[in-house]
Amino acid sequence: MAKKFNLREFQTTLSQQLQAAATRDNTGSRLGFRVGDVNWLVSLSDTEEVIPVPPIVKVPGSRRWFRGVANIRGNLFAVSDFSDFMGQGVTPEHDSCRLLIPHHDFGVNAALLVHSTLGLKNINRYQGCGGDAPAYPWIARQYTDDAGANWCDMDFGQLLGNADFLMVEAPLGN
Repeated sequence: MAKKFNLREFQTTLSQQLQAAATRDNTGSRLGFRVGDVNWLVSLSDTEEVIPVPPIVKVPGSRRWFRGVANIRGNLFAVSDFSDFMGQGVTPEHDSCRLLIPHHDFGVNAALLVHSTLGLKNINRYQGCGGDAPAYPWIARQYTDDAGANWCDMDFGQLLGNADFLMVEAPLGN
């Protein structure tokens, strides 16, 4: 018989870990997550929480990457498939998918659907990648870890304020 998964316990533990990490010197701490075939990082101070995917209600006339709205503890959140938005295809639904919710200080009820979370990462151990400018304004920096994997450090403010990201309605005729 499969081991039972206690969602409330998981959320409480993750919330406690994020809060504890936020009170430490976390200038190098980032939450790692996977989107398509790209590893991403986001500052703990920019993140409100990470939750399993609740039911999402589709919105007619919206772009494919805009999944719809979800009720999270009585508040409606706009859910975007970050992989699809980035042109890497629709995120397949599976148990490790999560919603990454930006900190409430950003003033938006948005959530990013991500393939999976990869735990806390210390960018002080990573090598910065110089050279070409990032492909998107919401990539603050790029790193390579000890194993040679590439990581993009997200600037949530740039993403949440981006005109393309805010344009969720589908073009006429589509």
